Amino acid sequence: MTQFNFRFQKILDLKENEKGFAQIQMAEAMKQHEVGHQQKRMIQKKIMDIEQLKNAKQQSGVNISELRMLEEYIYQLQDQSLSSERELEYLQKKVSASQSVLQEKAKEEKTWENLKQQKLTHFKEENKAAEQSFFDEMASTRFYRLAKANNLAEGT
Repeated sequence: MTQFNFRFQKILDLKENEKGFAQIQMAEAMKQHEVGHQQKRMIQKKIMDIEQLKNAKQQSGVNISELRMLEEYIYQLQDQSLSSERELEYLQKKVSASQSVLQEKAKEEKTWENLKQQKLTHFKEENKAAEQSFFDEMASTRFYRLAKANNLAEGT
């Protein structure tokens, strides 16, 4: 019995590697997206903390220059927050793009894997048919020999 050899195995291996690479890229994009979320939360927390500090200082009575510095710092943090929002949008698009690439690569790999399974099934069926034909041939040869031996035995 011969061994199954899928002639497109190298293509299937390539598609598996491409899918693995796409998985790594998607994981990296998701990691970057999470880091972006953490940065945004950190900025929001800073804004809230400075706002509370500013309100506390306003009530305790502090000079105007210190309040202006706190206001300026809040504006800078709000600018950072907007930049962080834009960065998150970009990172979300990157995650979506990597998901699309991964889905495409998985689809391609599945197509080649299905082809391999079809070829393997066909190969097994052909081998089974050849084996059955061999056994049928052996049985008919044996029957012919027995019939000939019986005819010879009856003829003598």
